[in-house]
Amino acid sequence: MKSLVTTVRALRELAGGTAIDAVAESTTLSLYAGSDFDVLVARGDGIETQRITFRDDVGPSFEDLVPIGLRNRRREVLSRLAAFAERAQIMPFSLPRPWGQYRRDNFVAFFAVAGGDHRASRWIAELVQGDTNDVLIWRWTNSQNKEELAEFVDSVAAKRDSSDDDWLAAINQAEIDFAESRSLKPGDVDLFLPRLKTVGHDDQSFAGWLGAASDEQRLFIESTVDRSVRLMGPAGSGKTLALTLKAVREVLAGRERNDSPRILFVTHSWSLAAQISDNVEALGLGAVDEIEILPLLEVAQKILPSQNASKLSLTVLGDDSLSGKQAQLTQILEVMDEFRESELITYARGLSASLLLRLQSETDDMRAGLAWDLLIEFGSVIGAAGIFPGAGSLARYRGTPRSPWMLDLGTERDFEVVFRLYERYMSSLDERGLMTSDQVLGDFLGYLISHQWNKLRRTEAYDFVFVDELHLFSPLESRVLHFLTSDPSVYPRILMAMDPRQSASEMIIGPTADATRTDGPTQLDVDLGDIEDFRLTSVHRFTPQILELVKHIHHEFPTFGLGKDWSVDLSSVESTKESGPLPRLTRSGSREGEAGDIVRAVHDLYAKGRMAMAVVDPRQWARYSAIASEVGKASKFSVTSVTGRSDIDGVGYRRHGLVVAPAEFLAGLQFDSVLVVGIPDVKDGAAATHESVRLLSLLYLAVSRAEREVRFFVNRDDGPESAVLSKAVDYGLLDAHVGSEV
Repeated sequence: MKSLVTTVRALRELAGGTAIDAVAESTTLSLYAGSDFDVLVARGDGIETQRITFRDDVGPSFEDLVPIGLRNRRREVLSRLAAFAERAQIMPFSLPRPWGQYRRDNFVAFFAVAGGDHRASRWIAELVQGDTNDVLIWRWTNSQNKEELAEFVDSVAAKRDSSDDDWLAAINQAEIDFAESRSLKPGDVDLFLPRLKTVGHDDQSFAGWLGAASDEQRLFIESTVDRSVRLMGPAGSGKTLALTLKAVREVLAGRERNDSPRILFVTHSWSLAAQISDNVEALGLGAVDEIEILPLLEVAQKILPSQNASKLSLTVLGDDSLSGKQAQLTQILEVMDEFRESELITYARGLSASLLLRLQSETDDMRAGLAWDLLIEFGSVIGAAGIFPGAGSLARYRGTPRSPWMLDLGTERDFEVVFRLYERYMSSLDERGLMTSDQVLGDFLGYLISHQWNKLRRTEAYDFVFVDELHLFSPLESRVLHFLTSDPSVYPRILMAMDPRQSASEMIIGPTADATRTDGPTQLDVDLGDIEDFRLTSVHRFTPQILELVKHIHHEFPTFGLGKDWSVDLSSVESTKESGPLPRLTRSGSREGEAGDIVRAVHDLYAKGRMAMAVVDPRQWARYSAIASEVGKASKFSVTSVTGRSDIDGVGYRRHGLVVAPAEFLAGLQFDSVLVVGIPDVKDGAAATHESVRLLSLLYLAVSRAEREVRFFVNRDDGPESAVLSKAVDYGLLDAHVGSEV
């Protein structure tokens, strides 16, 4: 049985939800089957990267890394292993008290999850001091098979087989894998340029796409830009297409004047930047060197003075804003757990009831929601104000002006606790030589308001700044944009595409986002002065029949305030796609009957193009995942299961097959047909809860993934049918069918 070797980055990816069977299609992970070791590495790992080796008594495969009794806490287990290895990189080595560590020589035993579980599960690890401070994970124990550390150290066989050969081969193979996949990484949001279909349109040139654009898109593309422009529209309205063509048109117009503009196209992730770059290249114009397409974090690292970087020896968490936020959330959750176990009881008196409830909660949703709010507070409030731990810092923090989008802090003790968490967070980062993307951008903002940058702006900054998916940028990130244009004496020319119905928190932490409060207004309206709004009211993605159903879902819940969230008059939105079949609702007599009806629908639609099975209520995931698994046993069907956001790598480029996933993970993907399952009853009325809003949002997301056909499945065993579907049948927006009884 071979031992397993991996890295901190790879463990973080697994903790984020990537399944081992999805690694073959991943653009961030590479798995190498060596002669003595199986090696899993991530993009960015190299020969000198720290290795984490699991000895062969841990398990025969990477899927066995998490002990059976902790499989439901997979993220926590893998995140803690990654955090342990990170701490091992810094000597002298130390662990926080709540980890419950035991030490003997270079061996350490520690709790597998925060606070320990009811079986007191622990890992036994060995620190191998050297150039990379590698880690050996020997085994896990619990109260039922407890093993004293001293006895283990004395009895363990000194297995020190070298993994150098397999490690070198794995790194070389990873370089090849990542080079091949970089341009194929799917976008994190909707992309329309390669997918927009216009009847009779085969011309892929710039002129061809301009001719295929809608009147509204063309109005935006051809408009004169003397101020900032905000392009808004619902999903499928072609915002990215319009923004891309607009940037290219400004280049072509500048070339005609012999005055080519400098254009920055900013994204929140490398994956989106790579796709937009590919789209520009596909227009047949040759090199368009006037446009730089980069994630905002890369812009900061490109412009910031670097003379002190080598002295600091800091590693930035994440390669872009997206991965940076995901990594920060893991760190903050760890700090929250440690604080709850060790200090919360000391600070509880005087805390507001709402913050105390969130800090004490052990539910994943509430913990993730608070972690997101703290992430924004740490980066966009405390960090952006240049407040660092030290004497007088808490007083400065308390005196910071508050805005509605900030974390709701009702008492003095609330401020004290949040700042204590911030101190712990900063200390944790410092111990491991880490720096967050928010910290980089905070430093960047400080540089951008300096006299030095003001003198360099006219030559080093940009004539136009294009920003795609503005709603995914934090308040801190949004403030940075104002200073990237070259002429500070006039209004900045920043062209932004956004969908007010989406948010960064929803994309990164999923349905938990409804429990957050920090996706609110940014500084843009203040910083950019006069902004011209363009609203796209044509949908190119899905048929008129699906659009009418989307409108119905939207209008059926006026008390939810979705109209304000949309910032789009849905009554005027029209679809440019050709007519398609009426969405269908199949009412089965039982869960078993529903399963059979779903399988028959797969047989019916599979040959017509890409399919998705979207599970609206994530609590019902196991049942529908099992149905899809049974479908996949037939060789004629290709079935891909998505259990986390990292699993979507490569899915967007497949032309056939069935993808089964919780609806929340399908954001940014499009399918010819979608089977919508796991639909709970969404209550209406003035007393609607956050849960209803969340499920309604997921229902909307599932429906809007379909280009041509959408089918809903319900059964009597699950209780009452959702009223929003029943009314859609009454209004003639859904075609109801009687399904199987058994």
